[in-house]
Amino acid sequence: MRVRQIDNVLDLFEIYARERSPLTLTALSEALGIPKSSTFNVIETLVTRGFLYETKPRGGYYPTQRLLELARSMMDGDPLTARIHGQLEALAAATGETAVLAAREQDDVVYVDVVESTAPIRYFAKIGERRPIYTTSSGKAILTTYDPAERAGILQALRYFPYQNATKRDARELAADLEASMIRGWCEDSAETTPDVMGLGVPVVAGGRRYGLAVAGPIYRMQDNREALVKHLRAAAARIRDIEV
Repeated sequence: MRVRQIDNVLDLFEIYARERSPLTLTALSEALGIPKSSTFNVIETLVTRGFLYETKPRGGYYPTQRLLELARSMMDGDPLTARIHGQLEALAAATGETAVLAAREQDDVVYVDVVESTAPIRYFAKIGERRPIYTTSSGKAILTTYDPAERAGILQALRYFPYQNATKRDARELAADLEASMIRGWCEDSAETTPDVMGLGVPVVAGGRRYGLAVAGPIYRMQDNREALVKHLRAAAARIRDIEV
């Protein structure tokens, strides 16, 4: 049996993930579809617990970092990601590039595990960092795991921003990129988020969850080495899928 109060709290955070801006009591009440009095009770509880704060008098409310901190703490104890970590270490060692495991969070991916390259010139990344899902090889890899109808809906709902010249500008362009990626068996980000950085990614579905496994590094070092890098990626992905949860 579903608990409506819990539904309201989860819906509230999903609204913030979508809107990414402070929201007033009235705006939240309308978005949640519940009376202002009920919305006020939800807000007051979350403010008291430190999950929301008022940006300024009558300026609306916005989530604090507390939810992210709790999520990170929980992920630190996740038995699946703990078992996968060794595979990321092996992947980084085999390729000489930074290995990343990412999961979807609405329109973004969040890095749930990272093993950086030891090379002086490398891609720097940290656990907990977020990137737009449509600009990264790991994010694209995750998108390929959805069936065509669901994937089309996700692509249509995304907000596209031209971070770099190579960034995909709309759902049609991204869909074509994903179709080509599925045919060849891997996804690519060539300076779509960060200048001079390339990422190669493959999907991994493990423990009932969708991940994007990727290696990233400077374009000059990766662009002529795709075949070998993808071989290591696929091998690592296969080993991860075999890990018992």
